[in-house]
Amino acid sequence: MEELLKYFPKLDPPMTLSGEVIHTFSTRNKAIPAQLIDKLFRKWESMDEYSEIIPCFRLESSGEHFIIVYWKGGLLTYEYVLMTLNKKAGVIAKKVIAGTLSNNRTIKESVAVINKELQIFSVAGETDINKSAYNPENSASFCFEIMPDGSIGSTKEDNETWEEKERKN
Repeated sequence: MEELLKYFPKLDPPMTLSGEVIHTFSTRNKAIPAQLIDKLFRKWESMDEYSEIIPCFRLESSGEHFIIVYWKGGLLTYEYVLMTLNKKAGVIAKKVIAGTLSNNRTIKESVAVINKELQIFSVAGETDINKSAYNPENSASFCFEIMPDGSIGSTKEDNETWEEKERKN
């Protein structure tokens, strides 16, 4: 586990994740070696030859689990993924909390804020690529919380994120 965590600097919330901040993470953080991506991330993620993983940060957590955030890029999809892991690098919970997703008709963008209580507030919007104006009626907000056991709980009954709904369509 230490082999992986050294690529994720520990940061203290609050913080905002948006499309613009990935440049900061990609220039300041060391790249994860291909061997480690093959060993771990290919178990956790659906990846192809266009996929890219950039380590962002880790959050303070109990000694029983670890919280990391990484950016996954692919064709028409850019995602910030929050994952909690046990001591043996087993996934406890995983959720896309921000990113950009396109289906060649619309562009969906989501921004997330993580506060000191490890709550994640995410706002997503959708724009038709043929229209230049953004329609605020296409916005939705979501709230999640990292629980003491490492699970990711929702503060709403129906809190399926924007990317989960899109992938079902």
